[in-house]
Amino acid sequence: MSPLDRIRADRVGPPQLPATPQRSEEKKPETPRPSFADHLRRATEEIGGQVQFSGHAMQRAESRGIELNGEQLARIDKALDSAAAKGARKALVMLDDLALIVGVDQRKVITLVDGAGLRDNVFTAIDAAVIA
Repeated sequence: MSPLDRIRADRVGPPQLPATPQRSEEKKPETPRPSFADHLRRATEEIGGQVQFSGHAMQRAESRGIELNGEQLARIDKALDSAAAKGARKALVMLDDLALIVGVDQRKVITLVDGAGLRDNVFTAIDAAVIA
């Protein structure tokens, strides 16, 4: 074989690449994936599980001079936990001299009524009532 034939023979195939070391395939221990309930529980804990107020409820509270303290908010949270445990979606929460209509799944007070407004009032579209 002539030197020219050797050069051509070297160029005909794919170039030879240096061998790469094989990675050791270590299997990582499988960790169980968190369930949706776990994600929901963690998200609730992150926001403190605290009740929120709609714009309408805030306006009503301001116009009527209603202020809720930390102990009352904790009682509302506990009432929401009880309603949620029973599968309620919209609840009437009676708190001292206040009535609150609350979206249980969003933990949001939709509206509230105080003392005088409680007389002769009919609450509709609720599926639970909780005395807090």
